[in-house]
Amino acid sequence: MRADLPAELIFMLAILLTIASLCLYGLIIRRLLKLVKARYLWIFPMAGGFLLLVLVVVHFYRVLFYFPMLSTAGPADLFELVIGSLQLTRVESFLLLGAGVFSLIGGLWYYLVSSR
Repeated sequence: MRADLPAELIFMLAILLTIASLCLYGLIIRRLLKLVKARYLWIFPMAGGFLLLVLVVVHFYRVLFYFPMLSTAGPADLFELVIGSLQLTRVESFLLLGAGVFSLIGGLWYYLVSSR
């Protein structure tokens, strides 16, 4: 099994742009929270960006480690490699879910604080 490198590079670029936008979102909220005298709310989008950064590392570990081994694996090793790859895919899914939840919590909390 070979990785589609152009697609992986586009995926990495998209995730890195999402990380940059979450960090910018956190910095904007940090500045706006001074107006309503609330603190530490900007940490949630930053935590979401950090989780996405960990997701990129896990994803590229899977692509660089498991995909080349899957293409040359024998029948005895194939099942273990597929299970290991699927376990990392599950970790990636939870990291993506966590990033979304942290961003949503930050946005909802900012909305509640600013609408008082």
